[in-house]
Formats: sequence, C-alpha cells, structure tokens
Amino acid sequence: ASGDGRGRRAESHRDLLRSALTATLTTIDGRGRPHSTAVWYLVDEDGQLKGSITSDRVKYRNLRRNANCDLFIIDPANVFRTLEIRAEADLTADPEKAMLPKFARAYNVDAGMLAAAGGDRYTITFRPRRIVVNPRQQA
Repeated sequence: ASGDGRGRRAESHRDLLRSALTATLTTIDGRGRPHSTAVWYLVDEDGQLKGSITSDRVKYRNLRRNANCDLFIIDPANVFRTLEIRAEADLTADPEKAMLPKFARAYNVDAGMLAAAGGDRYTITFRPRRIVVNPRQQA
C-alpha cells in the first residue's frame, strides 16, 4: 500500500500484496468484539490496497459502524512470514461493479460468479495506520 510512508517498512513483503492470496479481514462488531472473515484484495491501478464487498454482509455493517479494521496475510510458502495492515476502511459505492473484472482477473475466476453475490457492491480502500511485518526486517 502506498500513501503515508509506512510502505517502506513493508517492501520486503510487497509480493504478498501483489499475489492473489486470501487474507483475513477483522472488523469490530456492534458489541466491540472482533469479527474475522476471509477476503480477497488487490493493489489497484492507483496504488491503493482495495477489497470489494456487498452490503448484505456482516463485515459491511461492521465497517459502516466502525472503519477500524485489520487485514492479515500469511505467506503460503512460509507461514512464519506475515503482513498485517491495521487500517481505516473507506467504503465507496460501486453500482457499476467496476472492481469485479479486476478481481476476476487477479484471482482467475469468472466475473459473473462474483456479480451473482447479493446486496449492493462497495469498494473498500484500506488506509494503513500501522504495518507490521514478520519476520521484522533489519534496518
């Protein structure tokens, strides 16, 4: 992710952002408890880390109420190598479902399958507050 200078810390893990992996997105529910779910993500043409969700999902309702979230990625080739992005999520309506072809290409799936999900479609733009890499890189 780019934008706030914290990306330098994650340079050693940038490949995880550019890979078609599944991450764990943790949001905060209405009672202040964590809610975790598997999500896809991608770095868009504008350099921002994004996701796509529908309005009928718990994670959407949680992010509407509280934009604080955590995206956690585990390297499938080395489970000790992880990237955690503590972020604020910006939700933007995507009525044309413009993000779906991008996700279909990135994850090699049919865009029609993605479009079949219920609810209105929203793009999540993750605004990193803190990036944690493991193992930590030496300066």
